[in-house]
This record gives sequence, C-alpha cells and structure tokens, in this order.
Amino acid sequence: MLLRKFSITAIVALLFVPLVSQDAQAATFTTQEINEIHNFQKEYASLDKTNYSASNIYAVKPHLSKKFKAGRLRSKYINTQVDYINYYRSLFGLSPVTTSGSSNSDAQKTAAVMAAINANPFINQHGLPSEKRPSFISKATWKLAKETSESSNLNFNVSRQSAGEVITDLVTDHYNLSGTDTGHRAWLLSTRLTTTGIGAAYGNNGYRYSVQKVLNANDMFRASSQPVVTYPSVRLFPSELAQGKNIVWSIYLSNRVVRTTPTITIRDLDTDIVTNGTHVRNYSSGGYGNFKTIITYSPGKTVIRSGHKYEININGVYKYRFKLFKQDATNDTTIYATQEEQQANQTNQTNTSLDRQTEVQSPILLQNKILNAAIDAKTVSLPTNSNNLFDQLTKKGKWKQNFFVKTIRLQKH
Repeated sequence: MLLRKFSITAIVALLFVPLVSQDAQAATFTTQEINEIHNFQKEYASLDKTNYSASNIYAVKPHLSKKFKAGRLRSKYINTQVDYINYYRSLFGLSPVTTSGSSNSDAQKTAAVMAAINANPFINQHGLPSEKRPSFISKATWKLAKETSESSNLNFNVSRQSAGEVITDLVTDHYNLSGTDTGHRAWLLSTRLTTTGIGAAYGNNGYRYSVQKVLNANDMFRASSQPVVTYPSVRLFPSELAQGKNIVWSIYLSNRVVRTTPTITIRDLDTDIVTNGTHVRNYSSGGYGNFKTIITYSPGKTVIRSGHKYEININGVYKYRFKLFKQDATNDTTIYATQEEQQANQTNQTNTSLDRQTEVQSPILLQNKILNAAIDAKTVSLPTNSNNLFDQLTKKGKWKQNFFVKTIRLQKH
C-alpha cells in the first residue's frame, strides 16, 4: 500500500515540475535586428573559405635567393582578404576599404623579403629591427621592406589557413606579441582607413609571412568616419569574436583624449549578473589606427552567451549595450525571438481555462486526461496535441505505460 501511494505521489509530483527553458532568460530582438543578423550570417557564409599553402597561393611564384623576385599572389586570395576586412568593418558600421596595385606590390615585396631571410616569427618585425640585409636583396628593396613592415599589420603562421583566417587573427588580435594593446585590431578598424595592401610569402622554415599595409600618409589627416569604435560593437556582435584565449575587449576614440585608466563593469541584462572588466590598460600613446584613445580590458568572469544582451559601462568615458549572435548560421541554435513573439508565447501559456474543452489546455489538465485515457479510452476525449510530458517519458523508455495503468487501477480499486 505504501508503494502504491508513493507511485501515485511521484506521478503527481512529476506533473507539477515546471519545465524551465534556457530561452526564458534570452534577450528579445527587434525585427530589424533579426534581419540584420540574417544578413550578417549570409554575408559570412558567402565568404571564401579556401585553405592556402605555398602550392596554391601564388599567381607567380617568388624567387627567394639569388636573382630575388617577390612573385605575385592570386587575385582570389587578395580579393578574399579585402572581403573579410570589409565584412568585419561592417560589423562596426565602418566604411569599406579598397586596395591598389602599388600597395599590393609593396606588401608583396615586404612579405617576400621576410620569407627570404626566414625572419624570426617570435620577435617584433615591424621595421625589421633585428635583421640584416642579405647580398641578393637590393638596398632599395630592403629599404622598402623596412618602411612597409613598419606601417603594416604582420601575421606569421605555419598552419594551412584561409585568406580570411589571417584577417580574423588580426581583428581578434589574440596572437599579438606586444600583449594586449590590440594594435592590429585598431588599424583594421580605423575610422580613417581608406586603402590597404596585401602580401604573403612562404619561407623555407614553413612560415607564411603575411603583410597588410594599413598606415597611409593621406589617412592621417582625414576626418574620422565616426567618433567611437567599441569591441564588442554597439547593438549586435558575433559571439565567436567575443570569446577565446587571449581575446581582450576595447574602446577606441577617434578625436577625444582619455589619459586615465577607468573602471569597467559588464552587466548581463538577461540574468542581471554584473562582472568587472579586468586588466584594464590605456594604450593611447601608441596611436594605433590613428585613434586618440585606446583602452583595452578583459571581460573577466563574464559568461558570454549568444542571444543575450549586455551593458558595458566604461566609467566616465562611454556606456553602451549590445546583443550577441552567432555569425556561423550552420552552428546557430539561438532563438532570436521578437518582443511580440515572446509576449504571445507567454499569453498562450497563461490564458488557458480549466473548464474549456479546447485544444489548448493547462498542462495539469492535459496530463490528467492522458492518464485517464490510459485506463479507459472510451470515456475520455483526448486532445489532438500529444506532445506532453507523459508521451516523452514513455518514448524515452524511462517509464512504462503499463506501470502507470496498473498503479492507478490499484488506487481506484
């Protein structure tokens, strides 16, 4: 008898367990935001993902010893890198950049010089400060390589990467040899940048030396396209770029100078959990990207979730909000619900009547009908919707229907 009563009690307890969804704490999105997310995802999906090596990157292969020749990259490789640069710039509301034959030529000669001397990839190579000119490279070419490397983003890698992954490394800046100054990111997201140059060459050591020319004399005196660039960006930002080893966040000011190191708080507006930015640094003296202020910080213990909304308060400097989304739609399980959809869902869950025999009924009443139907199917009219807790438990094999039936019959008799 004790077992029988416990069985019935367990069933009732199961029926009263609330079904908590992770989406209950997710942010709502406007229709415009959802459309923008889909557009970003489509644009990202359309970007070329071809992996490159020394065998398929060149249109004209370089000669990296006597009778030195820099070679020439395939147009597809150059165009793909520019496409990635402009995709990332679009996330921040920045205007697209272009490339030119002369800028590409300078970048390619610089990459070929570094590959020819197998430049040490673990030390600063901007300006080639620790390298010596070999006799087979002319003084003019060496001078060009020193000047161009000084005014370029440099990236060294032994992996087979796509042209776009090189740019992703620069925008996340997690391989920065100088620490957390995010200098490569700042140049990539400069509010004054208009043109770039692309070069790449493989050394005998297996490293690909990539050069992205970013410092142009004319851009230094150009009016900025916007006053602030934040990372993560205002409004919408890919969660893939917000987290990862050695990825720090940042704020750049185009025209305003901030010399202090402010305190920073990060609030998840869906959970109301507040965390502090850590390792806050002011790198404004670096002048990267022609910005007047450069402040970087780590998100610390912030839990980063796609579909959530955050508020960042850089005390005394800037305060803003953004929502995270997955840029890779093939791996996106986030539900981007509008406020209207969320309200409609809540209405459907609460506006049910226990005494109405309709298709939409309270969960408790619905389960009661299912259990009674299992005993005597002739006396109960079941709703058409059978997606319920009882069916799920039965299908999963965790509970047997005849156990429920026998237990309830024992209780009735």
